[in-house]
Amino acid sequence: MGILDRFNDIIKSNVNALLDKMEDPSKMIDQHLRELTEDLAEVKRGTAGVIAEETRTKRLVDENAAEVAKYADFAKRALLARNDGDAKVFIAKKQELENVGAGLMTAYAAAHENAVKMRQMHDKLVSDIESL
Repeated sequence: MGILDRFNDIIKSNVNALLDKMEDPSKMIDQHLRELTEDLAEVKRGTAGVIAEETRTKRLVDENAAEVAKYADFAKRALLARNDGDAKVFIAKKQELENVGAGLMTAYAAAHENAVKMRQMHDKLVSDIESL
C-alpha cells in the first residue's frame, strides 16, 4: 500500500504542477481587479446610504435643538409677561423635546460612526485598486 500511496501523491503533485503552469497571472490580476471594482461599487452604494442616514439624523438633531431653543424663548417671554401658567407649559414642552433630542443624538452618533467606517472602507478599496 505504501507504494500506491506514494504513486498517488506523485500523480497529484504532477497534476497540480501542470495546473499551476496553466494559470495566466495577467488573467488572475484582471479577475482580481474586476472583483475589487465590483466591491468598490457596492461599498459606494452602501456609503451613500449611510451618509444619507447621517445627514438625515443630523438634520433631525438640529431641528430638535431649534425647537428646544424656541420653547425656552417662549418660556422666558411668558415669565417676563408674568404668565406663569404658560411658562410652565413651555418649559414642560422644552423638557420633552430635550428628552427626544437625547435619543436623536444617540442615533446621530451611531450614524456618524457608521459613516466614518464606510468612508474608511471605501478609501481602503480605492487605495487597493490604485496600487494595482
